[in-house]
Amino acid sequence: MKSSAVTIKQLSYLSGYSISTVSKALNNRLDISKATRETIKSIAKQHNYVPNNYAVSLRMQQTKSIAVIVPKVTEQCYSHVLCHLQKSAERQGYRILFYQSFNSYIKELNYIKSLSDGSIDGIITVTKDNRCLADYGDNSIPMELLNITENQTLEEIKNESLKSLTNLLNTYC
Repeated sequence: MKSSAVTIKQLSYLSGYSISTVSKALNNRLDISKATRETIKSIAKQHNYVPNNYAVSLRMQQTKSIAVIVPKVTEQCYSHVLCHLQKSAERQGYRILFYQSFNSYIKELNYIKSLSDGSIDGIITVTKDNRCLADYGDNSIPMELLNITENQTLEEIKNESLKSLTNLLNTYC
């Protein structure tokens, strides 16, 4: 199936400017005249251009994505964790991608290994077991551990979730 999203290459063709000029214009580079920037942005808007997040993250070396591994999303305490993490992350310009381990330590390790490919900026692993980061080995990806149990109050869950996200972003991202 072919994508209908317009690319910088297509904008280059439509505008008559080089790919480099189109890229610079879309990024408000001052070495491109204001008139040229406006022309290119107008064409981009007409064609509903959306920057390719993968290309942007390669250039910026930051994806603005955080993975959250939870034991089971249908358990109330973990759905609250996800809710609070997502709200807090969005306020700071990050998006959350979540994975379910179904209480499997092996699944957690496999997710961590596969997510260490640069596709995300960090991982928050939520567990009810009293684990420490050392239990997950030496990973190349920034990681935070969030211990949550079903008998914690909603306020405790909210506070612990925010603390975990803040630690991850302040320490690593």
